[in-house]
Amino acid sequence: MKAKLLALVSLASLFFLNGCNGIGDKDTILARIGDEKVYQEDFRLLVKNSGKPDGDKGKYLYDNLYSRVALASRALSEFPELKQEWQAAFKDLDPRILTMVYQRFFVMECLMYSDGELRKYYDANKSLFDSDSDYYDVRNRVAEYYYISKNQEKWNAYLNESLKNVEPSAADTVVARNRFVEEYRLHLRDSLSNEFKNSKRVEIHEVPPANAKNFYEHHKDRFMTVPGYVLYHIQSADSAALANAFMEQPSLDQFKQKAHSFSQNKLTAKDSGFVGFVKQDFALPYGIGMIPQLSAALEGKQAGFVTDVLKAEKESVYHRFYLSSLVPSKLKTFDRVEAGINAQIQSGSIFDVDSSFVLITKDGKPLFTEEDLLRFNAEYSKQYLSKTVHDRLVSMWAEVFCFAELATEAHLNHSWEYRAIVRDTRLDYILKYYPAKLHEQMAVSEDSLRALYGSLAANDLQGIAFIPENLYKFEYYNGYRLQSFGKSLDQVVPEIYSRLRMEYNKKLMARKSAEAYAAKTVHLYDTSVPEYKPDMLSENLLAKADSLFKAGKFSEAYEKYRELQLAYAEVDSLFEKATYEMAVAQNENGEFKTAEAIYFAYYMMWPENPNAEKAMFSRGFILNENLNMDTRAQVVLEEFLQKYPNSELRESAQWLIDNIKSNGKLAEDLMKKIEAEE
Repeated sequence: MKAKLLALVSLASLFFLNGCNGIGDKDTILARIGDEKVYQEDFRLLVKNSGKPDGDKGKYLYDNLYSRVALASRALSEFPELKQEWQAAFKDLDPRILTMVYQRFFVMECLMYSDGELRKYYDANKSLFDSDSDYYDVRNRVAEYYYISKNQEKWNAYLNESLKNVEPSAADTVVARNRFVEEYRLHLRDSLSNEFKNSKRVEIHEVPPANAKNFYEHHKDRFMTVPGYVLYHIQSADSAALANAFMEQPSLDQFKQKAHSFSQNKLTAKDSGFVGFVKQDFALPYGIGMIPQLSAALEGKQAGFVTDVLKAEKESVYHRFYLSSLVPSKLKTFDRVEAGINAQIQSGSIFDVDSSFVLITKDGKPLFTEEDLLRFNAEYSKQYLSKTVHDRLVSMWAEVFCFAELATEAHLNHSWEYRAIVRDTRLDYILKYYPAKLHEQMAVSEDSLRALYGSLAANDLQGIAFIPENLYKFEYYNGYRLQSFGKSLDQVVPEIYSRLRMEYNKKLMARKSAEAYAAKTVHLYDTSVPEYKPDMLSENLLAKADSLFKAGKFSEAYEKYRELQLAYAEVDSLFEKATYEMAVAQNENGEFKTAEAIYFAYYMMWPENPNAEKAMFSRGFILNENLNMDTRAQVVLEEFLQKYPNSELRESAQWLIDNIKSNGKLAEDLMKKIEAEE
């Protein structure tokens, strides 16, 4: 719903939305959470957009209102600047909220009748409507019936014309009535649109045509050549031999001699490893291809630098590079790019508008400038501003200003739905930027991250640093069969981050919401709805998971332990506890591949923990008994005996090893003995 509130700005796009609300100047308090208030009208707006709760109303209120309010309060206390940032953003959002209220509620649903008129009709004709619904649940239908009652002759003529020579059934009448009202809605939409087009109060000013030379002068950064390097290289399939190719920093001559005698790339070896000029982040010639870490390795380096061993995208191909010289980017001359600029001007893909240019005026006074549009696009639309997109955004804003004016004239800025949408949008804004503030708060060396993950965007680098190391290690060891096979932890971190970031942030925000709610003084004014106590506090998650495990609900227990692991990933004791219990739950549930991998992750991460001994033995047992992976099981169990020579499980581990070596004969003989004794 939140994204829609920001995007729905044209009457056509709002046409299929339901809901309408009245005009009043008071709200009813539903709850007080610390210093923040939640109103009955907030709940009503939520129901209109998301539907009535089909289960626990207390949980519905917590999930959709109370938790958000508590977290927003916490965000404001941690980052007070969010208040001022919201107030600045509201200047952009307010006209669009007014437009939405006018179009969605007042026009499309209420058919431009006042709330007082519709309420009076409803009270006098309740039998026409669902007795289980209140007025606001059916107000769109109230408006339809009221419109027909006000236009009875027109409706009768329409019905007779629609059903000529046919005795209309009740169903036929309903279909005709819906069509009759729908045509009136379309009429309202079109008439309002035409009124907007014919209005001279709000005018759009055509931007002047672009000039190629001026565009070039204003945007020289677009016409720079790609920087690059002049490189030599040595290629080998043996990374260790390549790493040891030089005992100390070589000169260019020494590097060339080694490349000639040692490099396995025949195309460059004959020319002493000469690669030539290479553009930054481009594929290299002579079959070398892409080297993902090359740009990061050469960043800030001077001529004479030799890289460490870098792996190519190709399987088992490694390189070392000698930086002979840097080739900086240069400005292309105007005559070289003039034809291209003119072609793009003609196609509308580029244009040049001064930021102070007034795009929209109201009553002849400046209302919206190019600077305003650029700010809006950067914050919300994030579109490439071709001439077509630019004109469409300007038209949209002109329409917004017109309808916002109409909403104000109709006093809709005093309606409860307007106030509820403002409150909801405020929460959206705060909760959208709160995680980003938390990321920025972390003291992380971007240079060190860039060296490892240079191909990622800056915000992704911040995101990588934000996720606790425990999660990366767990996912790395847990995925040893597939995702992590043959890779180092650093190599798989970007992949893990990409896979987990949304789930991790969701669980973390749920935890922070629960903690914020628990820390607030909460007063609920509707005593008929029991207060919901959130699960996402550590003690509640742990208790719930343990309870489910004891009840034999192992899959559900596993999910709760996983939630604990994600939400409290930086708390070592909780993460360790959750990881071990996840393995046990999956083992009990017969999910042996999952259990084995988690046990492996556990003892790799906490080798000194008392449970590590049980985890290693359990893994060896599962590999042998349940997964028939005897070779791997034997390796694990032999490692177990070396690591834990005094373990109480020593005899069991040794027996399993002996049984594997006997190809299962020990187990077969044991079963025969047991059967004989029976």
